Amino acid sequence: MPESLVGTLRSGARRALLLFSLSLLVLPVLPLRAPAQEVDLEALDAWIGDLMEDWPTPGLAVGIVHGDSLVFARGYGVRRIGTDERVDEHTLFAVASNSKAFTAGALGMLVEEGTLGWDDRVIDHMPGFQMWDPWVTREIRVTDLLTHRSGLPTFGGDHLWIGATNGREEIISRIRYLEPVGSFRASFQYQNLMFLVAGELIPATSELSWDEMIATRIFQPLGMNESNTSVRDLAGLENVAAPHEVVQGELRAVDYDDVDGVAPAAGINSNVVDMARWMRTNLRQGEFEGRRVFAVRTAREMQRIQYPLGVSEWAAENLGRRFNGYGFGWFVSDYEGRKVVSHSGGLTGMISLQTLVPEEDLGVIVLTNYAPDAPTQAITYRILDMYLGEPQRDWNQIYLGFRRQGEERARQEEERLQELRVEGTEPSLPLEAYTGTYTEPLSGDARVRLEDDHLVFDYNPRHLGDLEHWHYDVFRVTWRHPIFDMPARSFVRFELDEKGEVTGLEVTFYDPIRFKKVE
Repeated sequence: MPESLVGTLRSGARRALLLFSLSLLVLPVLPLRAPAQEVDLEALDAWIGDLMEDWPTPGLAVGIVHGDSLVFARGYGVRRIGTDERVDEHTLFAVASNSKAFTAGALGMLVEEGTLGWDDRVIDHMPGFQMWDPWVTREIRVTDLLTHRSGLPTFGGDHLWIGATNGREEIISRIRYLEPVGSFRASFQYQNLMFLVAGELIPATSELSWDEMIATRIFQPLGMNESNTSVRDLAGLENVAAPHEVVQGELRAVDYDDVDGVAPAAGINSNVVDMARWMRTNLRQGEFEGRRVFAVRTAREMQRIQYPLGVSEWAAENLGRRFNGYGFGWFVSDYEGRKVVSHSGGLTGMISLQTLVPEEDLGVIVLTNYAPDAPTQAITYRILDMYLGEPQRDWNQIYLGFRRQGEERARQEEERLQELRVEGTEPSLPLEAYTGTYTEPLSGDARVRLEDDHLVFDYNPRHLGDLEHWHYDVFRVTWRHPIFDMPARSFVRFELDEKGEVTGLEVTFYDPIRFKKVE
C-alpha cells in the first residue's frame, strides 16, 4: 500500500499509512510552463464516470485551477443515495482537515499585525492551558500546535468531539489528561486537538472568534460566499451533499458529524468553486485578484517543511518522491520533479483532497460524499499526469488493486484473531454484573447496559456498539455507526479485582482507553 499524496496519518486498520489519513516554498510567479501534451478535459470527464462505477461513491465534485483561472468544475452522481438530487460545482461538502490551512493562514495574519508570534508560548496567550507534562505546558509554542509534534497520540482525544457536543473550551480543558505517546518535538502524530488550540488563539489575541475571522478575513475577500464554518449553517440549504457510510452492510446516508467543537481543525463546508478561490490565493502566495489577503512571508512559512517526514519505498519508486514533510496546515512533498503542497480531509462519509503544484500554477480539489479516499487520490493523480505531461497510468486500477490487498489483509487478520480465540470459555459473572457507569478523566462517562439479552457499550452516538462474548471477560463490540477510519469492530476487556467484582474496562477507539467503574 503506498504513501498517499497528502500524507495524512490515519489509524485503525490503516494506521500505518501516510495518507489522513500519515494532509515547500511557493516561488514567485514565473511564466507558466505549458503542459507537455494537450489536456483533454472531456476524456477526464468520461474517465471519472467510469471510476464511479468501481467505487460506491454516490457523488463527487472536481475543480481544476490553472493559470489563475478555474478551468474545470463539475459534479458527478447524487447528493443523497436513492434520489435524483444531482451534485454540481456549487454542492457543499465538508472539507474536514482542509480547514487546517485556513486556521494557519488566519494566525499568519495576526503574526503580520504583531499581535501574535509563531514562536510565542501558548500559555502567554491562554494562561489556563495545560498539557499532560508541565514542562511541555510551559514550552509548547504556536508552531508546535501547527506541525503535529506535540507528542500526543494520532487522533488522540478525537472521541471528545466525534459524536459528542462538547464545546471548544471543555475539550481544551481535558487535554491535560491526554497522555503523550511520543517525545515532544521529536515525533510526528497527527493531532486535531492541537489545531483546536491554535484556532482558539484567535479570540485570545483578537476581538474575533475563529469563525468570525475565517468569514471576514478569508471568505469575504475571496468571494467564498457559499462556504461556512459550522454544520449548523447547512440547515435550510438545498444544495448540500449528504455523507454516506456502510451501516449493517448497506450504503446509507448518515448525519453530518457535529464538528463545531474542533472546527479550527475540521469545520469548514465548501464547494469546488469556492475552494478554487482559496487554491488561487495560495498559488499566488496570499494574493487574490490583485488584493493581498496574507503576506508572502506567511505563505512561505505555511508552505515550507517545518517537520520532515520519511519517504516510503513505494512513493520513491512510483511517484518520484524525494522529500516529504509538514508545513503549517499543509503537507509538502514532490511528484515527478515538481513541488506539491497538499492536504486531505476526512469525516464520517466525507473525503476531500486539495493539491497545489506551484511551479505549474496548478491546483486540484476533489470532494466526495463517501469515505474511501482512493477515488480522490486516483482522480488527482490522473489530473496531475495530464497537466504535467506524465505517462498516463490507470490510477483507478492501481487503487482497486490496493483495495483488494487491503481486503486480503483484513481477511488474514480475522483468521489470526479467530485462531487466538479461546473456545469454550464463559464470562466470569452474569451479564448484569458488567452493567453500570464507567469513567475516565479525559473521556468522562461511558455506560454498559443490558439490551435484549446482550451488553451494549454506550459512550456517545458514534461510539455505541453491541457486545458479543469473545472469551473470558473479553467481548467484541460491533459499532452501530462505524467511523470511516476506525475498525467497525473492536474489543472491550473487563477488569476484575481479587473479589471477582468488576472494577473497570478497556476499550479501543483509536487507542486503548481504560475506564474505571463508578460505584
